[in-house]
Amino acid sequence: MKLGILIIAIFCFLTACAAPAKEGLDTIPEQSSVTAAPAKDTLDTVPEQGSDTVKSMEWDRIGEDTVIITEENYPRVDGSTSTLKIVRSIYTNLVGANGINIPDSPSKTVPSYRKLITGEVDLIVVPYASDEVLEEARAAGVTLEFYPIAAEALVFITPVDNTAENITREQARSIYLDYGIGNWKELHGPDKTLIPICRNADSGSQSQMENLVLDNEEMDSRIKDNYVELTMEGMLEQVAFYHNGGLSGTPVNGYALGYTLYTYLEDMNTMTGIGEQLKTLSFDGVKPTLETIGDGSYPLSDAYYAVVRSDLPKENTAWAVLAWLKTDAGIREIEKMGYVSCVK
Repeated sequence: MKLGILIIAIFCFLTACAAPAKEGLDTIPEQSSVTAAPAKDTLDTVPEQGSDTVKSMEWDRIGEDTVIITEENYPRVDGSTSTLKIVRSIYTNLVGANGINIPDSPSKTVPSYRKLITGEVDLIVVPYASDEVLEEARAAGVTLEFYPIAAEALVFITPVDNTAENITREQARSIYLDYGIGNWKELHGPDKTLIPICRNADSGSQSQMENLVLDNEEMDSRIKDNYVELTMEGMLEQVAFYHNGGLSGTPVNGYALGYTLYTYLEDMNTMTGIGEQLKTLSFDGVKPTLETIGDGSYPLSDAYYAVVRSDLPKENTAWAVLAWLKTDAGIREIEKMGYVSCVK
């Protein structure tokens, strides 16, 4: 097998600090009509979630001993749909592009967390955990350590023809908690029905929605039961084309509202051009851009995290992966993929 590059690893013990995939909406009616993660000022550490379950880790805790990573000793790594390119990049940089076990599909966000909690994997690259996942870790007696690697953000999306430009926190909460806004006029848009689409409970973007906007309060059942999209790509398509009757069907007098992750939308636009059919709304008056997400001025800024269990054995090469991510080479690779690095 091909040897990977020589990297920096840590050998000290750290003590501080779903629904099945389906095309389209689950159902759409006829159209007549653990602790929440607060927004952060910086991305240096994760929010405090209770020391029994979560440890906020800083990159200077990762040591500088050396180890060689090979195909044989590569750790078990998993992640979300949105972080697959990061997971693949780590592997190809440390093992090689011709490695026989290059990841080709993720377990997705919540299943990845569950695999980490049960010890089926060593490291995951994911958005921040939902309150439900943190409670599962607590019940299992597992403490998770979070290392932010790449800035990311939750963004609200609507069709490009919609004249609305901004959504406030109060409006987003009213829409998704109470179905309290049904017309885009209330968001300074056109006199058209507002159709709120949501994601399934075990998705990363749904976890971010619950953490950053809903404060882990229960979404209105009329939305989560009738307007749920089960894939990230499907969310973009449903929002873009719902007013035309979806990918096929009868047009409606309304525009959809949805949410996704900023970098995922950018990547999908590069591959499919779907971004030409969508616009991202400002949130509380701040437009999501790489600059506003990177400096934290966009209110829904967060990160992708490399997450390990605090009881991960010191000889496990997952520590070597973390060590590589903090090197100049690791930081450059994250930035080459279009992210703002969070490694300090």
